[in-house]
Amino acid sequence: MTSPHSELVELGWSDWFEQRAECGPANRIARVAAVDRDLLLLVDEAGPFRAKLAGRYLHRHQLSHELPCVGDWVCVEKPPGDEIGVIHALLERRTVLRRKSAGVVIDVQMIAANLDSVFIVQSCHFDFNLRRLERYLVMVMDGGAEPYILLTKTDLVDAAVLAAQVAEIGSAGITAPILRLSSLT
Repeated sequence: MTSPHSELVELGWSDWFEQRAECGPANRIARVAAVDRDLLLLVDEAGPFRAKLAGRYLHRHQLSHELPCVGDWVCVEKPPGDEIGVIHALLERRTVLRRKSAGVVIDVQMIAANLDSVFIVQSCHFDFNLRRLERYLVMVMDGGAEPYILLTKTDLVDAAVLAAQVAEIGSAGITAPILRLSSLT
């Protein structure tokens, strides 16, 4: 049996989402590609389109982490001919990338959702910071995605400096795969 949403596979749809998808009969499923205040850019099998959150949804979901972010799957109503769709529901998230909000209020800021992998970019030249790398790794692993470390500007440091930085990462107990990137090669 083929999934009624098999055309969404290229956008990241999987059996995991299929098992949890509960949209009304007038709704279709789309993925959030961008968020610009109260207007979202969605993508489905027909291509990109804009949508806004239904007033009822906004009334019931007031916390920032309850609102759709990039990577989320949503139930949206978009009658033919309408330029703007209306989002009625947010599907369950498989993974999240979030951080603590700035300020005194303890809340989280959603960065993205439903990611398989996250690349943490760390410069080897002037800006290498093991503690920051550890914070980012915690954030990625806490959300359930697979972390990768991308060390950049390797051409600007001696081989011994690069080896010491990789050793420092290893001695901190970090086991995420490390990729090296040189602008020259």
